[in-house]
Amino acid sequence: MKRSHNPSRTHRRKGDGRDRTWNHASWRVTASWDSRPDRPAVRTTSDRKARDRMVREWAADGAYVIVEEADGYRWRTLREVNGPELAAAVAAERAARDEAEAAARDARHRADYDWQAEVNRAAAADQAAAERDDLAALMRRPPIARHATGQTTARHITGAQR
Repeated sequence: MKRSHNPSRTHRRKGDGRDRTWNHASWRVTASWDSRPDRPAVRTTSDRKARDRMVREWAADGAYVIVEEADGYRWRTLREVNGPELAAAVAAERAARDEAEAAARDARHRADYDWQAEVNRAAAADQAAAERDDLAALMRRPPIARHATGQTTARHITGAQR
């Protein structure tokens, strides 16, 4: 006999085996995998973000996920997510996004290349004009005496003077 605070009571009331308590966990997430169908993962939570995170992670792992909402003493199915189909859809979406990003990156590189080529052409034209001006100035100089030999040589030699 259990000794209680009140010595006149000899019987201690035991709880009934049937659960009659109101369900305070708002959601139950059940995930099952084809590789282990006899061992599903079941989690209950009252946190909406934790529920969504579990659904995302388990669906990404390839599980079939069932989300249930507490409806008094019962569970009501809120949604079902087929992980393999979702993974295929996510992979297709990711591939399309990567392809679009690659096309945009190629367009940017092409534009940068065209711009750089135009800048190089302009710089080459400026350099050629500067070289022509330098050569024209050099051609206008009179001959000068070299090394005190008394021989006059020009800085430039044309074909007739060779």
